Formats: sequence, structure tokens, C-alpha cells
Amino acid sequence: MSVSFILSERLKTVKNAVDKCNCVADIGCDHGYVSISLLKDGVASKVIACDVNEGPLKAAKENISNAGLSDCIETRLGDGLHKITTDDKVDVLVIAGMGGRLMARILDEGLEVVSNCSQLVLQPQSENFLVRQWLYEHDFIIEREFMVEDMGKFYWIIDAKKGTYVGPSEEDLKMIYDEFSEYLLNQKNQVLKKYLDNQLLLCNQYLKGIEEGKGDNLKATIEKLKKALELY
Repeated sequence: MSVSFILSERLKTVKNAVDKCNCVADIGCDHGYVSISLLKDGVASKVIACDVNEGPLKAAKENISNAGLSDCIETRLGDGLHKITTDDKVDVLVIAGMGGRLMARILDEGLEVVSNCSQLVLQPQSENFLVRQWLYEHDFIIEREFMVEDMGKFYWIIDAKKGTYVGPSEEDLKMIYDEFSEYLLNQKNQVLKKYLDNQLLLCNQYLKGIEEGKGDNLKATIEKLKKALELY
């Protein structure tokens, strides 16, 4: 039996960001669609698909079997990178669909494996700045970033390689780059511009409903959005 599916714009961008390689570890693989696509498109020769939840991993295993790829995609039940070792010789690490704080923890706990990877493809759902900061602090640079709008939501996809990051000396500019992506701002990415415009509009609307003297956090966010838009 063959398995048929269409990757969402988010997952398609994640898959397309992966360099041709031997072995990919797909962490938080869900139903295994990215893992299957990497094999079908000849991007990877082998994939280790991991998930912390039994239900999605069972579905992934069935999808992989139906695609005739059980010999090339191994499924493992476990939290983060706990089921991956250096003996697996993972070239590329894919982590998508989870919060930035959790992603940074997974990278920290699996540092030995991460350090041996030639590429990290990361798609945080929130707190992107924590992921970018983690990369810079652990000798990775962001080579490319992509941003997509999918079903009314915005997503960042980070392509990181080994290297030493030299950021701006101005603390305010560094904060803007960490949160909204130095790469995308420099590329004048139009999806990012739409996101910033939308967020600024929403924040200003929320601010109107807040009592005078309150809303300092919201005002700070508005200032960051304005500074990011000024870089266009």
C-alpha cells in the first residue's frame, strides 16, 4: 500500500532546507511526513524518526511501512535526542513544530550529537530568539532563514551550520536581530514585513483597550516592531 500526502507549506520549507546527506534525525517527527519526503526526494539515504508520544510514532511507523521505506527510516520513541547517539553518525538534525525554549533544551541535552552535525534545520513555534541565541553561543551560524505564512500563521525556518557568529555591537540591534532574524531583515523578506505590520497593528489595537499607566510590556513590543520595520 502506498501512502499519499501533501506537505504543508511549513513542512515543505523545512524539508527543502535540508542539504543532501547520508543520515537525518527527525526529532518530533509526528506522522513521519518529512522523514518520508526526505527519502522519496533523495535528500537523505537514512532517517531516524523520533517522537516522545506513542500515538504519532505509531502512525509514523505505519506511514513509513506503507511507503515501503521501513528499511531506510528507523522510528524511535524518546524525548528529544535521548535516543540518538554519536554512533548513529547523524549529519543533519531536523527539529520542527515545538517551542523555542523546549528546542534549546533538546539541543543542550543532546550537545554531543548536535556538535557532530553538519547542519541544523530548526522551526521553532515561539521564542525564536532563544534558539538563535543558543546557536550563536554554541558555535553555529545561521546560514539562511526562511519565513512562510501557512493557514494564517507565520513560521521561521532556520538553516544553521558550524561557525563563529560576529553580531552587532549595539545591544538594541542585537535584540532586534535575535527576535526577528538578521538574515530576513537584511534580505528585506516580504513575509517578515507582513508579519511585522500585522503585529504592530494588533499591538496598537490592544493598547487602546488598556488603562492609562499600564501596558508597559506591550509598549516595549511596539517599539521593537517599529525598530525592526525601520530596518527596511
